[in-house]
Amino acid sequence: MLKVFAKITGLLLVFSLLASCGDVSSVTKVQSKELVLINQVLKNWREGYQSEDLDRYMSAFWEDGFLYVSDMGTDADKTDDVIFDDIRDERDSAQRVFARFQDIEIELSEPPEIQLNADRTRAEVKNHYRIQGFVADGDSLEGGFTGWFAEGNNIFTFELRTSKDSDTQEWRITEWRDEAYSEEQIRAANNLQ
Repeated sequence: MLKVFAKITGLLLVFSLLASCGDVSSVTKVQSKELVLINQVLKNWREGYQSEDLDRYMSAFWEDGFLYVSDMGTDADKTDDVIFDDIRDERDSAQRVFARFQDIEIELSEPPEIQLNADRTRAEVKNHYRIQGFVADGDSLEGGFTGWFAEGNNIFTFELRTSKDSDTQEWRITEWRDEAYSEEQIRAANNLQ
């Protein structure tokens, strides 16, 4: 009787295992090498800025041909646009932010939208961002504020080039277009009307 019980229990266990095999969720498609490398550059860009690690942050950019353009949340008004076409301007800007603010936090939409060109040497990368930073204790910004918040869309152009330092091919950012939200757009996007 015990042998029959053991056989039945064993069969039930096998059937339950076979029946549960169909419950496995589908396997996620593996990303291409290019997408993995581009995502790593974005990670270094974000984490370098958040941790105020200037070298890590700047390692996301190619020096030659660099361009940064921000509409400052006023896409119809070109008079307040910020344009850097020299990587040193971006470095100086980051240094000023790091000196003035602490606890910088960046949130990025994931996964980013990545479109590679035909020969897979250029990519347009889009993501949505939210960033905030706080001044050091005892300091305040104009109006008495202790921090700032910005939101918008990044459009990066990545290029695959040979690094001067290591003679290896690397993906880095050559152009960065910041389509910042206006205060009204931020309020609307976050239901703060």
